[in-house]
Amino acid sequence: MAQILVRVDEDLAKEVRRIVKEKYGGRRGALSLVVEEALREAVSPPAEISPSTLLEVIDYVSRAAKEGQPKDQILANVFLMLDREFEQSIVKGIEDLRRGRLRRVPKGGDPIEFLRELARKA
Repeated sequence: MAQILVRVDEDLAKEVRRIVKEKYGGRRGALSLVVEEALREAVSPPAEISPSTLLEVIDYVSRAAKEGQPKDQILANVFLMLDREFEQSIVKGIEDLRRGRLRRVPKGGDPIEFLRELARKA
């Protein structure tokens, strides 16, 4: 395995440590995992559903249901909206599950608010 020495200012280092703590807790080697993940995304950005896209889909489904659109039409439009993003998100989700990198809605929390918060951070 190759090693790369990277120097960053203190503010960036603090932010990276905060992200590491949020995502992995105190796991050994967690800092390396976050940095490796960031470098991989910089080299080959993943195709996944962003929280903002998911919120758009939820808003569309809610609006379409209130308008009385047929279920088949709503589903077809959702699949068109998600298309490749959806497939890649599932693949990435399975990979994240295997590696223990999941962000779950806190118990008793509102899932929609959780998605909105993720969208604001993104």
